[in-house]
Amino acid sequence: MKRLTFDLEFITPAFIGGAYQQAELRPASFVGLLRWWWRALKGECDIEKLRAEEVEIFGGIAKNLRKEEIKKASPVYLRVEGNIRKGSDLANECRLNAGVRYLYHFVTVRGKREFIKPGSRLSLTLIGKDAVLKHYVASLWALVFLGGVGARSRRGGGNLAVVGYEPKDLVENLKISFTPTHNLREWLEENLRKAKELVGSSKTSCDKYGKCECEYSTLPNPASSDFKLEISKAKFNTWFEALNDIGKEFMRFRKIKNERKNEQNKQNEEWFPDIAVFGLPLKYGKGKAVEVENTKEDITRRSSPVIIKVVKNSEGKYQWMVLGLEGKFLPHGAKLRFGEKTKEPDLSLIEEFFERLRGGTKNE
Repeated sequence: MKRLTFDLEFITPAFIGGAYQQAELRPASFVGLLRWWWRALKGECDIEKLRAEEVEIFGGIAKNLRKEEIKKASPVYLRVEGNIRKGSDLANECRLNAGVRYLYHFVTVRGKREFIKPGSRLSLTLIGKDAVLKHYVASLWALVFLGGVGARSRRGGGNLAVVGYEPKDLVENLKISFTPTHNLREWLEENLRKAKELVGSSKTSCDKYGKCECEYSTLPNPASSDFKLEISKAKFNTWFEALNDIGKEFMRFRKIKNERKNEQNKQNEEWFPDIAVFGLPLKYGKGKAVEVENTKEDITRRSSPVIIKVVKNSEGKYQWMVLGLEGKFLPHGAKLRFGEKTKEPDLSLIEEFFERLRGGTKNE
């Protein structure tokens, strides 16, 4: 059995806690996040095969030779410890910063909510065999450098940085780096490839008809034409400045698309909020919302395929990052409904947003 300990630091507020929304570190939350990122890295569209392997790595419900369900314990022990600092009035801090306020919208709408303050540190310890630990290490890399922890994790909530890890040789033997280098984009792409290799990512594409048909979110290979990753050229002194900058850009883009669509359709009253592809629920006016219809599932929420986050670079400065996930936005046959009108999700808006970040349409 091997033991690995990672020292981590929150670099943006983390909205994570118990049933009463009190801020606290919960090992079960981290296990769930590592499972999620493992699936995203794996990119296996055979769901039965995916679930069977996931149970072997993380534990869960499996079937024996007689097709009976049995509970399998996780082969890796995970412990989370930390001396966190708590806050409760982020809404007041966001009041004059439109970008952060927009990304942390629920905080300003619902008032005060307890959160873990940036600068709080924690230790995450993994104990298990090498063959399984490598999957956890790859998933942790993706969680730290591509995602976040807790509510609003796709909008800059709960972003982390690695302070250190022990023993160093065990991690380095896996040939994956937790220390960003000067060229952040190249470093991210290189280590994403290594993380996918560690989890045994599928070598064959699950794309059909020119688009990913996976029923869950996946990370395409960095060499793929579908790979979407943009990083700010500017380097900011604080996480707040970085998140505020990309938040304002995201807000402008959505506003432009809504206004343009409204102008095009105001004569025939066929306006439809296509920006629903950035995530559901999406409400307008007094209770009028974009909904999902024609599906066997009762879907009221759909996570955004776009992750906005803050990363800490090799100089100790902050940069924003925007990552696009692959996978079907809605189940087969489902459509978006707004009032009496139904429509297929317009995923071209996501392409437009990334083009705007690259500078192609930024001067609209």
